Amino acid sequence: MSEGPITNALLAELEGLRVLSRKIFRGQMRGERRSRNKGQSVEFVDFRPYLIGDDLRRIDWNLYGRLDRYFIKLFEEEEDMRLYILLDCSASMAYGSPDKFDYARRLAAGLAYIVLSNHETVSVSIFSGAYKMISTPSRGKAKIHPVLRKLNDLKAEGGSQLASACRNFAAQHRKSGLVVVISDFLMGEGVEAIAPLTGLGHQVELVQVLAPEEANPQLTGDLELVDSETGESLEVSMGSAVMKRYHARLAALQAQLAAFARRCGGDFFVAGTAVPLRDFVLGELRRGRLVR
Repeated sequence: MSEGPITNALLAELEGLRVLSRKIFRGQMRGERRSRNKGQSVEFVDFRPYLIGDDLRRIDWNLYGRLDRYFIKLFEEEEDMRLYILLDCSASMAYGSPDKFDYARRLAAGLAYIVLSNHETVSVSIFSGAYKMISTPSRGKAKIHPVLRKLNDLKAEGGSQLASACRNFAAQHRKSGLVVVISDFLMGEGVEAIAPLTGLGHQVELVQVLAPEEANPQLTGDLELVDSETGESLEVSMGSAVMKRYHARLAALQAQLAAFARRCGGDFFVAGTAVPLRDFVLGELRRGRLVR
Protein backbone atom coordinates (compact mmCIF):
# COMPACT_ATOMS: atom_id res chain seq x y z
CA MET A 1 0.00 0.00 0.00
CA SER A 2 2.73 2.43 -0.97
CA GLU A 3 0.12 4.75 -2.47
CA GLY A 4 -1.94 4.81 0.72
CA PRO A 5 -5.26 3.08 1.30
CA ILE A 6 -6.70 4.27 -2.01
CA THR A 7 -5.25 5.65 -5.23
CA ASN A 8 -5.74 9.19 -6.46
CA ALA A 9 -7.18 7.79 -9.69
CA LEU A 10 -9.97 6.03 -7.82
CA LEU A 11 -10.62 9.08 -5.65
CA ALA A 12 -11.11 11.10 -8.82
CA GLU A 13 -13.75 8.61 -10.03
CA LEU A 14 -15.56 8.82 -6.69
CA GLU A 15 -15.58 12.63 -6.73
CA GLY A 16 -19.03 13.05 -8.23
CA LEU A 17 -20.79 10.40 -6.14
CA ARG A 18 -22.73 10.77 -2.93
CA VAL A 19 -23.86 8.34 -0.26
CA LEU A 20 -27.64 7.91 -0.15
CA SER A 21 -29.77 7.45 2.94
CA ARG A 22 -33.25 5.98 2.97
CA LYS A 23 -33.99 7.37 6.41
CA ILE A 24 -34.29 11.02 7.42
CA PHE A 25 -31.71 12.01 10.02
CA ARG A 26 -31.80 15.20 12.00
CA GLY A 27 -28.37 16.84 11.97
CA GLN A 28 -26.69 19.49 14.04
CA MET A 29 -25.35 21.40 11.07
CA ARG A 30 -26.97 22.62 7.88
CA GLY A 31 -25.99 20.44 4.97
CA GLU A 32 -27.19 19.85 1.46
CA ARG A 33 -30.00 17.38 2.19
CA ARG A 34 -33.62 18.27 2.90
CA SER A 35 -35.26 17.14 6.10
CA ARG A 36 -38.93 16.72 6.92
CA ASN A 37 -38.35 18.64 10.13
CA LYS A 38 -39.43 22.27 9.98
CA GLY A 39 -37.20 24.91 11.46
CA GLN A 40 -35.14 27.92 10.49
CA SER A 41 -33.31 27.58 7.19
CA VAL A 42 -33.27 29.03 3.70
CA GLU A 43 -36.20 27.41 1.88
CA PHE A 44 -39.75 28.61 2.61
CA VAL A 45 -42.46 25.94 2.71
CA ASP A 46 -45.57 27.29 4.50
CA PHE A 47 -47.21 29.68 7.00
CA ARG A 48 -48.93 29.11 10.32
CA PRO A 49 -50.72 31.49 12.71
CA TYR A 50 -48.55 33.31 15.21
CA LEU A 51 -48.45 31.88 18.75
CA ILE A 52 -47.26 33.66 21.87
CA GLY A 53 -43.56 33.02 22.28
CA ASP A 54 -42.77 32.70 18.57
CA ASP A 55 -39.76 34.54 17.19
CA LEU A 56 -41.05 37.94 16.01
CA ARG A 57 -38.41 37.98 13.27
CA ARG A 58 -40.29 35.18 11.52
CA ILE A 59 -43.56 37.13 11.20
CA ASP A 60 -44.53 37.82 7.58
CA TRP A 61 -45.32 41.54 7.68
CA ASN A 62 -46.51 41.65 4.07
CA LEU A 63 -49.15 39.05 4.90
CA TYR A 64 -50.08 41.01 8.04
CA GLY A 65 -50.60 44.11 5.88
CA ARG A 66 -53.06 42.25 3.67
CA LEU A 67 -54.92 40.16 6.26
CA ASP A 68 -54.37 42.12 9.47
CA ARG A 69 -53.32 38.89 11.15
CA TYR A 70 -49.94 37.57 12.25
CA PHE A 71 -48.47 34.55 10.47
CA ILE A 72 -45.12 32.83 11.03
CA LYS A 73 -43.00 31.71 8.09
CA LEU A 74 -42.10 28.03 8.13
CA PHE A 75 -38.94 26.79 6.45
CA GLU A 76 -37.63 23.39 5.50
CA GLU A 77 -34.70 22.54 7.69
CA GLU A 78 -31.58 21.25 6.03
CA GLU A 79 -29.65 18.46 7.64
CA ASP A 80 -26.17 17.05 7.84
CA MET A 81 -26.03 13.32 7.16
CA ARG A 82 -23.62 11.42 9.38
CA LEU A 83 -21.84 8.35 8.03
CA TYR A 84 -20.43 6.00 10.65
CA ILE A 85 -17.95 3.37 9.42
CA LEU A 86 -17.22 0.35 11.62
CA LEU A 87 -14.24 -1.59 10.23
CA ASP A 88 -13.18 -5.11 11.22
CA CYS A 89 -9.42 -5.22 11.95
CA SER A 90 -9.26 -8.74 13.36
CA ALA A 91 -6.67 -11.27 12.22
CA SER A 92 -9.13 -13.18 10.03
CA MET A 93 -9.27 -10.15 7.72
CA ALA A 94 -5.56 -10.59 6.84
CA TYR A 95 -6.32 -13.44 4.47
CA GLY A 96 -6.73 -14.20 0.83
CA SER A 97 -5.45 -13.01 -2.47
CA PRO A 98 -6.30 -10.15 -2.94
CA ASP A 99 -5.97 -9.39 0.76
CA LYS A 100 -9.34 -8.87 2.49
CA PHE A 101 -8.16 -6.24 4.93
CA ASP A 102 -6.53 -4.13 2.25
CA TYR A 103 -9.78 -4.26 0.28
CA ALA A 104 -11.89 -3.45 3.36
CA ARG A 105 -9.91 -0.39 4.40
CA ARG A 106 -9.79 0.93 0.84
CA LEU A 107 -13.57 0.63 0.74
CA ALA A 108 -13.76 2.53 4.05
CA ALA A 109 -11.48 5.20 2.60
CA GLY A 110 -13.60 5.51 -0.54
CA LEU A 111 -16.87 5.91 1.36
CA ALA A 112 -15.30 8.45 3.71
CA TYR A 113 -14.02 10.43 0.74
CA ILE A 114 -17.43 10.50 -0.95
CA VAL A 115 -19.09 11.85 2.20
CA LEU A 116 -16.40 14.41 3.01
CA SER A 117 -16.27 15.68 -0.57
CA ASN A 118 -20.00 16.46 -0.23
CA HIS A 119 -19.33 18.48 2.94
CA GLU A 120 -21.04 15.94 5.14
CA THR A 121 -19.86 14.19 8.31
CA VAL A 122 -17.99 10.90 8.71
CA SER A 123 -16.62 8.99 11.67
CA VAL A 124 -14.45 5.86 11.45
CA SER A 125 -14.20 3.22 14.18
CA ILE A 126 -12.35 -0.09 14.21
CA PHE A 127 -12.63 -3.30 16.17
CA SER A 128 -10.71 -6.49 16.78
CA GLY A 129 -10.10 -7.48 20.39
CA ALA A 130 -11.09 -3.94 21.38
CA TYR A 131 -13.14 -1.08 19.96
CA LYS A 132 -11.52 2.23 19.02
CA MET A 133 -12.71 5.37 17.25
CA ILE A 134 -9.84 6.43 14.98
CA SER A 135 -11.64 9.42 13.49
CA THR A 136 -14.12 11.50 15.45
CA PRO A 137 -17.03 12.97 13.47
CA SER A 138 -15.39 15.22 10.88
CA ARG A 139 -16.73 17.39 8.11
CA GLY A 140 -15.10 18.87 5.00
CA LYS A 141 -12.98 17.55 2.16
CA ALA A 142 -9.68 18.52 3.81
CA LYS A 143 -10.35 16.01 6.62
CA ILE A 144 -9.83 13.06 4.26
CA HIS A 145 -6.03 13.21 4.62
CA PRO A 146 -5.85 12.29 8.33
CA VAL A 147 -8.50 9.61 7.75
CA LEU A 148 -6.43 8.08 4.94
CA ARG A 149 -3.25 8.16 7.04
CA LYS A 150 -4.92 6.41 9.95
CA LEU A 151 -6.43 3.74 7.70
CA ASN A 152 -3.04 3.21 6.07
CA ASP A 153 -1.38 2.59 9.46
CA LEU A 154 -3.83 -0.11 10.53
CA LYS A 155 -2.95 -3.78 10.85
CA ALA A 156 -5.29 -6.74 10.98
CA GLU A 157 -4.54 -8.61 14.17
CA GLY A 158 -6.15 -10.08 17.26
CA GLY A 159 -9.51 -11.67 17.85
CA SER A 160 -12.88 -10.37 16.80
CA GLN A 161 -15.18 -8.85 19.43
CA LEU A 162 -18.01 -7.56 17.22
CA ALA A 163 -20.70 -7.65 19.91
CA SER A 164 -18.59 -5.63 22.32
CA ALA A 165 -17.69 -3.19 19.53
CA CYS A 166 -21.34 -2.65 18.62
CA ARG A 167 -22.23 -2.00 22.27
CA ASN A 168 -19.42 0.55 22.58
CA PHE A 169 -20.37 2.13 19.27
CA ALA A 170 -24.03 2.44 20.29
CA ALA A 171 -23.04 4.06 23.58
CA GLN A 172 -20.81 6.65 21.88
CA HIS A 173 -22.98 7.51 18.86
CA ARG A 174 -26.40 8.47 20.10
CA LYS A 175 -27.23 10.66 17.10
CA SER A 176 -28.74 8.58 14.33
CA GLY A 177 -26.98 8.21 11.03
CA LEU A 178 -26.00 5.75 8.35
CA VAL A 179 -23.81 2.96 9.77
CA VAL A 180 -21.68 0.85 7.41
CA VAL A 181 -20.16 -2.26 9.02
CA ILE A 182 -17.33 -3.74 6.94
CA SER A 183 -16.31 -7.24 8.04
CA ASP A 184 -16.07 -10.84 6.91
CA PHE A 185 -18.61 -11.69 9.65
CA LEU A 186 -16.94 -15.12 9.91
CA MET A 187 -17.07 -15.30 13.68
CA GLY A 188 -18.77 -17.39 16.30
CA GLU A 189 -20.86 -14.55 17.73
CA GLY A 190 -23.55 -14.73 15.07
CA VAL A 191 -25.86 -12.01 13.82
CA GLU A 192 -26.91 -11.25 17.40
CA ALA A 193 -23.56 -9.46 17.77
CA ILE A 194 -24.80 -6.50 15.73
CA ALA A 195 -28.13 -6.23 17.59
CA PRO A 196 -26.92 -3.20 19.65
CA LEU A 197 -27.06 -1.13 16.45
CA THR A 198 -30.86 -1.31 16.43
CA GLY A 199 -33.10 1.00 18.38
CA LEU A 200 -31.15 4.23 17.85
CA GLY A 201 -32.67 5.12 14.49
CA HIS A 202 -29.57 4.19 12.52
CA GLN A 203 -29.77 2.93 8.96
CA VAL A 204 -27.43 -0.08 8.94
CA GLU A 205 -25.59 -1.27 5.84
CA LEU A 206 -23.58 -4.50 6.10
CA VAL A 207 -20.70 -5.28 3.75
CA GLN A 208 -19.24 -8.78 3.93
CA VAL A 209 -15.72 -8.91 2.49
CA LEU A 210 -14.74 -12.39 1.29
CA ALA A 211 -11.66 -13.73 -0.44
CA PRO A 212 -12.18 -16.10 -3.38
CA GLU A 213 -10.79 -18.89 -1.19
CA GLU A 214 -13.67 -18.33 1.24
CA ALA A 215 -16.48 -17.79 -1.23
CA ASN A 216 -15.56 -20.97 -3.09
CA PRO A 217 -12.87 -23.02 -1.28
CA GLN A 218 -10.78 -25.33 -3.42
CA LEU A 219 -9.73 -27.75 -0.69
CA THR A 220 -9.47 -31.51 -0.93
CA GLY A 221 -8.14 -34.37 1.16
CA ASP A 222 -7.29 -34.62 4.85
CA LEU A 223 -6.37 -31.22 6.27
CA GLU A 224 -5.65 -29.46 9.54
CA LEU A 225 -7.37 -26.08 9.60
CA VAL A 226 -6.03 -23.47 12.05
CA ASP A 227 -8.14 -20.54 13.29
CA SER A 228 -6.11 -17.38 12.59
CA GLU A 229 -7.57 -15.61 15.65
CA THR A 230 -7.70 -18.28 18.35
CA GLY A 231 -4.97 -20.66 17.12
CA GLU A 232 -7.34 -23.61 17.55
CA SER A 233 -6.95 -26.39 15.01
CA LEU A 234 -9.40 -28.81 13.49
CA GLU A 235 -8.68 -31.90 11.43
CA VAL A 236 -11.13 -32.36 8.57
CA SER A 237 -11.50 -34.55 5.55
CA MET A 238 -12.55 -32.26 2.74
CA GLY A 239 -15.08 -34.04 0.58
CA SER A 240 -18.22 -33.04 -1.28
CA ALA A 241 -20.43 -33.47 1.80
CA VAL A 242 -18.26 -31.14 3.90
CA MET A 243 -18.17 -28.54 1.12
CA LYS A 244 -21.93 -28.74 0.76
CA ARG A 245 -22.39 -28.04 4.48
CA TYR A 246 -19.92 -25.15 4.28
CA HIS A 247 -21.81 -23.46 1.44
CA ALA A 248 -25.13 -24.05 3.20
CA ARG A 249 -23.88 -22.42 6.42
CA LEU A 250 -22.39 -19.48 4.51
CA ALA A 251 -25.66 -18.96 2.62
CA ALA A 252 -27.62 -19.11 5.90
CA LEU A 253 -25.32 -16.51 7.49
CA GLN A 254 -25.71 -14.20 4.51
CA ALA A 255 -29.50 -14.55 4.62
CA GLN A 256 -29.48 -13.60 8.32
CA LEU A 257 -27.24 -10.59 7.66
CA ALA A 258 -29.49 -9.45 4.82
CA ALA A 259 -32.60 -9.77 6.98
CA PHE A 260 -30.97 -7.77 9.79
CA ALA A 261 -29.92 -4.97 7.42
CA ARG A 262 -33.43 -4.75 5.99
CA ARG A 263 -34.91 -4.43 9.49
CA CYS A 264 -32.59 -1.46 10.02
CA GLY A 265 -33.59 0.20 6.77
CA GLY A 266 -30.41 -0.80 4.96
CA ASP A 267 -29.02 -3.50 2.72
CA PHE A 268 -26.47 -6.31 2.69
CA PHE A 269 -23.62 -6.52 0.18
CA VAL A 270 -21.04 -9.21 -0.54
CA ALA A 271 -17.72 -7.74 -1.63
CA GLY A 272 -15.60 -10.42 -3.24
CA THR A 273 -12.00 -9.25 -3.32
CA ALA A 274 -11.59 -10.65 -6.83
CA VAL A 275 -13.87 -7.82 -8.00
CA PRO A 276 -11.93 -4.53 -8.33
CA LEU A 277 -12.97 -2.01 -5.70
CA ARG A 278 -13.96 0.49 -8.39
CA ASP A 279 -16.36 -2.03 -9.94
CA PHE A 280 -17.85 -2.89 -6.55
CA VAL A 281 -18.55 0.75 -5.64
CA LEU A 282 -19.76 1.85 -9.06
CA GLY A 283 -21.60 -1.43 -9.65
CA GLU A 284 -22.97 -3.18 -6.56
CA LEU A 285 -23.27 -0.15 -4.30
CA ARG A 286 -24.93 1.84 -7.07
CA ARG A 287 -27.39 -0.94 -7.84
CA GLY A 288 -28.14 -1.21 -4.14
CA ARG A 289 -28.63 2.56 -4.01
CA LEU A 290 -26.06 3.12 -1.30
CA VAL A 291 -24.27 5.52 -3.65
CA ARG A 292 -25.29 7.32 -6.81
